Amino acid sequence: MEHVVQSLITTVPGLTQPQAVSIMMEAHTNGLALVITCALEHAEFYCETLKGHGLTSTIEPDE
Repeated sequence: MEHVVQSLITTVPGLTQPQAVSIMMEAHTNGLALVITCALEHAEFYCETLKGHGLTSTIEPDE
């Protein structure tokens, strides 16, 4: 769990530890969590970086 929190904090600029913990807990409880809504180019970078940390990550269109 700590690995997920640290990976989120180092990948997504401006993400605080409490926010990262909340995202991690949501993913742990529900099986998925929204990390950030942003421009596609940033989303692609974050997605690849999180995958590099061993986390599953996908990009979904904002509805």
